[in-house]
Amino acid sequence: MKEIYDWVPWFRELTKKIVEGGEAYLIEKAKHVDWGNDTVLVQFGDQGIDPFSFFYFLASKNTREQRKPVFGSIRDVFEIQSPLPDSTIFPTPPPHSKKLFHNGIDFDPNSLWRLFRETVQDAATIDQDDFQKVLKITNVGVAKLTQTLFLINPEFYLPIDDTTFQLSELLGLPARSEIDKGLKKDGGYGEYRSILKKLREAFPDCQPYEINTFLWLQKTGRGINADSNFFQVSTNVYNNGEDYWEDFKENNYVYTGGPGEKREYPLKAPRQGDIILVRIRLSAGKGIGIVYKNDYANDGVYKDNTKREFNEEGVIHVLWINKSERELSRTMGRLSGFTQVDLTHRVWQAFEKTKGFAPTFDLIKRLSENNLEPEADDQKLEVNTMRDHLNQILYGPPGTGKTWNTINYALAIIADKSLDELEREGRKEVKRRFDELKRNGQIAMVTFHQNFAYEDFIEGIRPVLKDDKSGNVRYKLFPGVFKKIAERAHDNSQERYVLIIDEINRGNIAKIFGELITLIEQSKRLGNDDETRVTLPYSKDEFGVPNNLYIIGTMNTADRSIALLDTALRRRFEFIEMMPKPYDDKIMTNIDEVNCQELLAVMNKRIYFLLDREHQIGHTYFMKVKNMEELSKKFQNSVIPLLQEYFYNNWEKIDLVLNQNGFVQKIPISEDLRKSDLVDDNRDVYELLPFDNHKWRAPQSYQAIYEENKPGETDETTQNP
Repeated sequence: MKEIYDWVPWFRELTKKIVEGGEAYLIEKAKHVDWGNDTVLVQFGDQGIDPFSFFYFLASKNTREQRKPVFGSIRDVFEIQSPLPDSTIFPTPPPHSKKLFHNGIDFDPNSLWRLFRETVQDAATIDQDDFQKVLKITNVGVAKLTQTLFLINPEFYLPIDDTTFQLSELLGLPARSEIDKGLKKDGGYGEYRSILKKLREAFPDCQPYEINTFLWLQKTGRGINADSNFFQVSTNVYNNGEDYWEDFKENNYVYTGGPGEKREYPLKAPRQGDIILVRIRLSAGKGIGIVYKNDYANDGVYKDNTKREFNEEGVIHVLWINKSERELSRTMGRLSGFTQVDLTHRVWQAFEKTKGFAPTFDLIKRLSENNLEPEADDQKLEVNTMRDHLNQILYGPPGTGKTWNTINYALAIIADKSLDELEREGRKEVKRRFDELKRNGQIAMVTFHQNFAYEDFIEGIRPVLKDDKSGNVRYKLFPGVFKKIAERAHDNSQERYVLIIDEINRGNIAKIFGELITLIEQSKRLGNDDETRVTLPYSKDEFGVPNNLYIIGTMNTADRSIALLDTALRRRFEFIEMMPKPYDDKIMTNIDEVNCQELLAVMNKRIYFLLDREHQIGHTYFMKVKNMEELSKKFQNSVIPLLQEYFYNNWEKIDLVLNQNGFVQKIPISEDLRKSDLVDDNRDVYELLPFDNHKWRAPQSYQAIYEENKPGETDETTQNP
């Protein structure tokens, strides 16, 4: 979890360099940065390069495709020593926003530089007049100014934007209209400081960048809700008297020294949005955190179930919302190192009644009761920025929902919504709108295969029979699916269009795309600085790819590894991995006492070690399995054939995947064949159990695949072993 803050030291070091270097330093360095095709920052010459415009413009590079080269160039030009940030959980300007703090004609850069120098110090040094002067610049509102203050000094300031306003009432802040009005009037900086103070009080001893991340987590539906559960953990994780709180606090995680002795700890239970109460021994509270990710649930409690070897690398990643460290209002008696608790539990009551933790419990209660609907976010993760990537490929093993997800991705792009928003609308409604957009020509779908050609995709000449019934043949020029949707997108530039290419890796990319592989690059699209057109070989038309046409591909990694993809294709697409989710809620956990989630998880763990991670079994294979008959048919008709394909009919390995549960049987070589020199005595021969055998419908056959007391057992796993 600590890695989500890796942008903070990077931005702080950059800020320090600019403060020490001054105006001439920033102007000179900014001109040497490789900004790609976006030269907005330097278009007005030296005077147009000020620190506020610089940081806001830098934050606009919020997709991986943009961020990597630009941030890398910043690192080289400014000689930044901090590692390049992976995280983008900081304010990012909307795609079409004004990225500068001036219009290049009528502005005073001195006020921007004064406010910048004041911002890097502390709150007391900001001058009210400088704050107001910048706020009154055309196209600079409260959100834009405070977001940039936060980027410059994330250890002191917070953005006042949609993320904050969504929870303003629950955080004890004034209404949005009052905050806006207060910040824009004389004395507005005093209003801003008052809001900062209230936010800091709501999250004791937490840094502003931690508070901002919590607000983002809550807004995007990943935070506290009515279903959040409480857990308690001791920082004395190894029972050796040592307090590991500093390690917990610094690295944003909690862990235990083992699985529990008399009673096994429920380490797999905490899910995103659950709450962790951290204590030391029986009388002191250390902090409160929100679960972000659980390694134990994903990777298993044990590295090896057979040997019961504990997964000591496992942790529960948390976001701290209270780090006040207080003596608790009451001692708690004997406790286990890690347990789930509720409002009747003595740990819960001790924390809730302690002055330093009570405000956090009040906030948790308000958030749980309000059960706010998550909104699309302007401080977004990569998964919610699909509309910023013109070309993307969903890739993963069979059955992970790649084609199924293209519907949501396409609709999210066209409707300008997040995936979470579409999930809440329901599959039936999403599919209805998708089909309607397909009929209207705004979405098109095609499947690549070995015989698919340039003539099918772009344009080609095909024979057609004449209408005069003579049987003579004439030739006609036909546009391909890509050319047709590109022309529609060009004619309707205000709308977004999506082309879905299923099984993109099964086609001959060089043959299908031809010269157009260059044109789909973002920089080469029509309207961009490096706009490129080509003359098509058949029609002789000039052709370019418009900026409002998005391409979504799917790729089955069991067919071909991503590493083997055409280099030109890899370079032009953003790749989104989709791996199996064995613990998906739609997979049954009790079919005649068979846990299909554990079944899938353990099989995938074995496949990973016997073959590789790209040939696992997707969760969708098991999502509609409701009874033993359906489970047996799923194995006979889907799982076993898939394993045969994966292992090239190596039945010994298939038997290991199934933990030698009896579905695969070794056949002894008859004595008469042993006498022949043509038979290898050392060769094992296997056959599959006949499908009418009762074992295919016996729960014990499937339990044997994942139960610990069976031979060949390995540990539980998740989609990323």
